[in-house]
Amino acid sequence: MALLPIPFTGSVSALQHVMNLYEQLLVVRERLEGIGAHDDSMDLVEKLLKKSEAAKHDRTSISQVQVMRHMMRMPEVIDNYNVYNDLQELSSERDEMETSAREDAAPAAYEDTERRPKPKSFYRSRKEKEKEKKKGTGN
Repeated sequence: MALLPIPFTGSVSALQHVMNLYEQLLVVRERLEGIGAHDDSMDLVEKLLKKSEAAKHDRTSISQVQVMRHMMRMPEVIDNYNVYNDLQELSSERDEMETSAREDAAPAAYEDTERRPKPKSFYRSRKEKEKEKKKGTGN
C-alpha cells in the first residue's frame, strides 16, 4: 500500500510537522511562485527537488524553518542576491504569520483578566442555601 502525499490545503505551519524534505521543498516552490520569485530561485529549488526525489516517500520529518535555514547557507544563495532576497522574503512572511497567530491567540487588551475574590456575603448566602437544602431533604 503506497502512501499518498497530503494535499496542501491550509497553513504551512499546520503541516510542517508531518512533511518530509521533498514535500517541504514543494511548498517552498509554491510559495516562491506565489511571490513571483526570480528564475534563479526557482532553478535552485528545482535542483534541490531533483536531489531529494530519493526521499520522496521518506518518513523523516523536517520543518520548513530547517529547510529555509539550510538553503540560506548554500553558496548558490549567498552568491546570488536575487535568490537570497527571495528566500528572505519567504522567511519574513513566515515570521509575520507566526507573529499574527500568536497575537490572535493572546487575549484582547480590553478583556478583564484580573481575578477578584468574591465577597464574604456570597459565601454566607451559599452556605445558608445549602443548609436550607439539607433541612428540606432531611425531613
